[in-house]
Formats: sequence, C-alpha cells, structure tokens
Amino acid sequence: MLLGCAGSESAAKRSVNADDIRARASHAYDEMEPAQSTASLQKGEAQESASKAETVISAESQVPLSDLLQTYACPNADDLRGMGIATDANAALVIAQKEISAKIQSVVIAQTEQTRQANVDASGNETLTSSFEAKTQVITRLQNAQDAKPIATLTQSGKYGVIACMQRSDAARPFVKEAALMQDSVMLALKTFEEQNHPIVKNKAFITAREIYVRTLAVEDVLHGLGVDVGRDVKAAFDSAQLKYNDFRSQYAFYYQDENGSDATASQRRLVFERISAKYPVRNATCSNGLLLKLSVSPAECVEKSLGVSCSSNLSLSGSSCNGESYFTINAKVKGNGRYDAKEAQERLNENVAKGYWFEEWILELDKWRLK
Repeated sequence: MLLGCAGSESAAKRSVNADDIRARASHAYDEMEPAQSTASLQKGEAQESASKAETVISAESQVPLSDLLQTYACPNADDLRGMGIATDANAALVIAQKEISAKIQSVVIAQTEQTRQANVDASGNETLTSSFEAKTQVITRLQNAQDAKPIATLTQSGKYGVIACMQRSDAARPFVKEAALMQDSVMLALKTFEEQNHPIVKNKAFITAREIYVRTLAVEDVLHGLGVDVGRDVKAAFDSAQLKYNDFRSQYAFYYQDENGSDATASQRRLVFERISAKYPVRNATCSNGLLLKLSVSPAECVEKSLGVSCSSNLSLSGSSCNGESYFTINAKVKGNGRYDAKEAQERLNENVAKGYWFEEWILELDKWRLK
C-alpha cells in the first residue's frame, strides 16, 4: 500500500523511537508473503516486495534522508542491513540489497588469511593459494535477494530511501545447499582416487577432488562467517587421501626394462635409453609404483641399393603398470644410409637413433604419463 503524505507537518516532524521502529519492522516481516526461491530478484519483484513491505513515508524535513534512514534498525541485532537511496523505490531497494551483498563479501575477505593458515597439506605446502579466489571475486547479486526484506521506505525531495534486512540464516541458505553438493562431489572424486590403479586416472581424480575441496572450503568459511556450522567429515576424508596421494606421487616414476640382450643391438638400446632418461626421470630398477617401460630393438637389416647401403632397425617401446596391465606400445623404424659400405650405414643409423626426429612422436605419448 502506497500512502502519499508530502506536505504533512506531522509526518515531516514526527520523532522516531526504537520501539516504534521495531514494531513497524516486525510488522513488515509479518506482512511479507512467502517468496518463491529464485536466483535473483528482478526489478518487477523488487517493486512488489517494496510496496508490500512498508508504507512509503514522506520525510520533508531538514534532516538528510540518509540520516533519517539510520534511525531504522533491523528486527534482530545480527541481521544483515542494507541501505539504498535512488530516484525510485525499486532502484533504492536494489541498492540496499547490493549493500547486503557487499557485507556477505566482507565475510569472505575476513576469513581469507585464516583459511590460508589453516589448510596445508602433509608436506607443509599450501593446499590453497586462496580458496576465495576459487569461489568468486565479488558477489555482485544475492542468490536469494527476495529474502532481503525492506522494513522502511522513505521519500524526500523526489528521492526514495530503503532499509532492507536479511536474517543470517536466510543469507546462508544457498551456501548450505552449495556446500552439500560440493562435499558430495569431493567424496565421489576421492572414491575414484582410492579405487583406481591407472596412474593418470588416479592422479586426475585426486586433483579434481582437491579443486572442488578448495571451493568447498571457501563456501564453508562464508557459512562460518554467517554463524552457520557445517559438517567437516569431508575434511577428514580429504586429509587422509592427501597423505596417500603424497605417498603415491613420491613413488611414481618411469621404470625401465631392456627386453633385448643381443650384443648386435646394444648400441641402439643404449642410445634409446639415453634419449628417454635425458628427458624423463627413469629408474633402472624393479617397478614398484609407476609406468614400466620395456624397450625392444630389432637387429639392423642392411641392403645394397643403387646409391650405397641402407640399414634399418625397428624400435618398440611398451608401457604398462608394474603388474603388467598394458597401456600403450609405440614404434619407430630408423634408417641409416652409407655411400660406401655397411659400416658407414650402421654409423648413420646410430646417429639417427641418437638424434632423429622419430623420438618426437614418442615424446607425445610419454608426456601423457607425467603427473601434473
């Protein structure tokens, strides 16, 4: 209901006392119809909410509108309070709601340093660079703006002022739902990490769990700032998985096994191993946890051609788990040409094994097995 009282001396000069303010604010809450849960409050909804919540009171006095608005308190001392002034009541309500948004954001900022100090992995390194950067930089609009209810709407000299209040439990509601969904996602990713033996899938599952966990901590800290406690079962599960992941990473390596002991291919096998070990950390030991590489090199075959002798050798590298589960096999055929004899062709063959571009294709596959 909208009552115009411009020019009314009694309205202009009325004194405001705390009991009167709280009574009107409580009345405004009681009169509000249940709002539909929506992602944001559109302008039309703001108009409806403002008109239902509070009579527009004309305040034609010498006291600035902003000062008059300050006399209105929220029904509960810990409510989030916002104030907005604009040329119409709708815009003023939106500004008041944004001010409440900013206060929720200040809760996020206030928790940043605490979160950084409290969340470190087993190695002493920060699990979080900033959990709040992973959440959002700025909350620009309330997810449930309809719960920021106007308790007072004043008009003065063509401007409107609105005081809106939101209970902390209402502000927390969308974050509670988000935290629950994120916690479920973390637990699912951790389950995959625990059950998988494939190192790439296992590694990716934990990284996914960690990324979601970071965002979960951000939301949980917002809730903590709003006075809402959430279950931390996910923290215990993540901390346990973190220790297992650290152990997994510390043991993971490329293990090398030479499949061919022929003296005829010794030079080529050595050259291939040197290329692999120069680019990747390779352990020439019994495989315990990681990628087992097995190299096979065929003896060089040399044939005479019109321009000399050509020698070629087939290189094959297989990758598997330590238990023998096959992951991949990559091959290369390397050649060497000699103008005069087979010895020269063999030397060129060895040069190409040591420096040839064939290895670039192997790199494409082997890079996939580096843990990020």
